Amino acid sequence: MKYRRCKHIKANGEQCKARAMKGSQYCFFHNPKTKTEVSEAGRKGGEKRKIKILLESATDFNVDSHKDIICLLSTTINQVRKGLIDTRIANAVGYLSGILLKAKDQGVLEERLLRIENELKKRGNQNVD
Repeated sequence: MKYRRCKHIKANGEQCKARAMKGSQYCFFHNPKTKTEVSEAGRKGGEKRKIKILLESATDFNVDSHKDIICLLSTTINQVRKGLIDTRIANAVGYLSGILLKAKDQGVLEERLLRIENELKKRGNQNVD
């Protein structure tokens, strides 16, 4: 069964592909009679998409050690579970925590390697480079 398409023509010259409302030539979004409802629906949809963030007064986390990062991640998990922060923010915290842990581990390895090289130089192995 064929339905009537909305008569609205988009800026690119294409006709709207939505089904026209009963008793109208236009779909819900392009019908001049539903302009108020369309704007209200858009406003409500925007409210639902707002990202939940922490207040500026929330305490900062130290992320100096692996234990600090574990504590941050545990807290973030609980904040997501309680609906206090958006999952996109939690994902960013998780991702950035992973990068930070790798950087810290890299720094520890570089320091160890430097200590080993210095010790070998002290012992007379000059070919350490």
